[in-house]
Amino acid sequence: MHTPDDENQGRDTLRYLRLMLLVIPLLLLVAIALYTWWTGRIGDSISSYYLGPARNLFVAMMVSTGVLLVIYKGPPLEDQALNLAGFYAMFVAFVPAGLGQTLSTLDPTAERELIRSIQVSVVAVLVVAVAFAWLEFKTRSWSPSSLLRRTGSRWLAAASTLLVAGFLVLLLWRTLEGKDFAGVHLSAALLLLISMGIAIASHLGSGSLGDTDTSGGRATHYAGLLILMALGVVAWGVLAALGVSQAVFFIEWYEIALFLYFWYLEARRTWNPGPAPGTAPGRHTPA
Repeated sequence: MHTPDDENQGRDTLRYLRLMLLVIPLLLLVAIALYTWWTGRIGDSISSYYLGPARNLFVAMMVSTGVLLVIYKGPPLEDQALNLAGFYAMFVAFVPAGLGQTLSTLDPTAERELIRSIQVSVVAVLVVAVAFAWLEFKTRSWSPSSLLRRTGSRWLAAASTLLVAGFLVLLLWRTLEGKDFAGVHLSAALLLLISMGIAIASHLGSGSLGDTDTSGGRATHYAGLLILMALGVVAWGVLAALGVSQAVFFIEWYEIALFLYFWYLEARRTWNPGPAPGTAPGRHTPA
């Protein structure tokens, strides 16, 4: 029997899920800050710490963030985008950037062991992803056809489907090839960013993106986030052209900061639902 305590516990669970999406990236930030302070060196990118002292935290952050993104449920377009973002996060975690360069420094035995460990991780993630997709299809509360009712959601859902299909082709090719997994890490990172952009776009309050307005009266904030995300990609190109070796590192943290602000907005918007009809209003977070 459903009780008010059950409802409150479920609401608290979702609250802490959103808070964890805000807190988890701080683990890696603190680790990298300490590593930089001790060594006086900044990596070329976050993933450059993969084979260093921060490796465990890097993998833990990406995997836990990916899991939480999949767990989080929202309207159909956002739900699809976050599921895909969580999927891509796994390959950002398990497939190192610049793997070819790392392999060139290893002896043949160590090289084979590293490649095999990545192959095992990739296959394991794919098996679990297929199982989850089947369970999601059988139990989800919305029909895939709901994505097709609106022009905007239809185009974005179709684009997401094509992109994940292309990524799977690349991933399977590189896994069977068993070499340096060229392009997998970068593709996963870019597609993670695109999927998060689609999730943010679903809150613009546009009728073409969903049946309900989930902007929470802050559509301009979500629109601003999308613009800033796009500017970050442009800034990366400019910094790289200027020869800034840490261009990727700075832009990655810039995008992570935007990601954190998105979850801050989501936490505020959904912290307390509106009162049910005929009930007294509860406490809400200040505007």
